[in-house]
Amino acid sequence: MTPQQILEAIAALPDSERSDLLSRLRELYGIPAAPPARQLGLTLADWDGPADHLIVFDGGSQGNPSAGYGSYAIFEGTHAGEVTRLSFPDPMTNNEAEYHTLRAALDDLLQRLGAQASEVSLEVHGDSQLIIEQVLGRWKAKDERMRALRDEVRRRLNQFKRHRLAQQPREDSVRVLGH
Repeated sequence: MTPQQILEAIAALPDSERSDLLSRLRELYGIPAAPPARQLGLTLADWDGPADHLIVFDGGSQGNPSAGYGSYAIFEGTHAGEVTRLSFPDPMTNNEAEYHTLRAALDDLLQRLGAQASEVSLEVHGDSQLIIEQVLGRWKAKDERMRALRDEVRRRLNQFKRHRLAQQPREDSVRVLGH
């Protein structure tokens, strides 16, 4: 069977069987399940079900401010994502590093998808409550640099057919990204 035939066979399964299979694959490959949005106090997006792609991201700095770092993984359907590690030499805060990492992950996925991005649903998971809440518009970005980064991320997210963001526990980020 080709990978496309496998995906079509999975898509053809009844919802309960497909859900069970995806849960087992997530467990086997260490892919985090989407945290219950209501439990996290997040507004549900206007769509249910799995997204076409999932980004898991995390960033930080070695001081505050100092050189920054980040990691992200992009998952397509049930395919495990490869972790990409980033270094940011310019002094930045932990939160700026989080934004830079998310922006890099979105740029990577947008480049991979090209014009098809407008047909793709995306879910984004991160453990930074500040970043998730600012991007969702529930918290203000008071600093000009943070507002600019938030707006860049929003512009990139709006290139997808639809998107949703969720905060996940730190241990889920560590399990996926390794730090």
